[in-house]
Amino acid sequence: MSQNLSKIDEIVRKNPKPVISTKADGTPVTVLDVALSELVEGICTENFPQVVFYSEEKFSKWGFPLLALDPLDGTKEYIEGRDEWAISVGLFESDRFEGQGWIYNPITRECFHEGKPVPFRKAEIYRGEISHTEWKSGLFTTSITRAFSVKPVGSIAYKLGRLAAGKSSFVVSKRPKNIWDIAGGTLLCKSAGLRFYSRGREVTTVSELYEPPLIWCHEELFPELSSIFY
Repeated sequence: MSQNLSKIDEIVRKNPKPVISTKADGTPVTVLDVALSELVEGICTENFPQVVFYSEEKFSKWGFPLLALDPLDGTKEYIEGRDEWAISVGLFESDRFEGQGWIYNPITRECFHEGKPVPFRKAEIYRGEISHTEWKSGLFTTSITRAFSVKPVGSIAYKLGRLAAGKSSFVVSKRPKNIWDIAGGTLLCKSAGLRFYSRGREVTTVSELYEPPLIWCHEELFPELSSIFY
């Protein structure tokens, strides 16, 4: 994917302002969503001809090998002019939550794809990231405990890419997530030595939907984070 960044950047440049319509479920979709979906799916078809595509724009079929794609995770961020959205790709050979992840933010030009180990380090304050929507809904406070704090940062894919790169200590969501939302970022986090938990248990298999609370962190932090959020 990384060798095709120029193609992605060109499409983004051609869509500086969102052109919005509404999907059947009432959620917004933009011209950029559709254009990126077509481009990334075409690139992936070339490289992985046997995979089943499962994305926000195409989710009628399920099977393995599976490529979970969100061509624009953070449509609200894009519409509101925030540079906190990303393209997310996750490739699974089987239903075990193992594979290759790739996250790209065309605005900040951050590309998360290697999943280098991020060792756990003790800290006086562990700083986590949550969604703007959940923040505005009052599901969190700025200071959860003396040792744990949270702040809102863009799309879930972008937050997970940042976490896998060591730019935060944990990510939490109190709302359900589809596999296309979290596949690429979670695979990167796993490669970095972090773990993914849904409803108090570590996730080891690929499913279409995951129920909250959803927590991504080093296993050393999970007991306390679980007591706070579960």
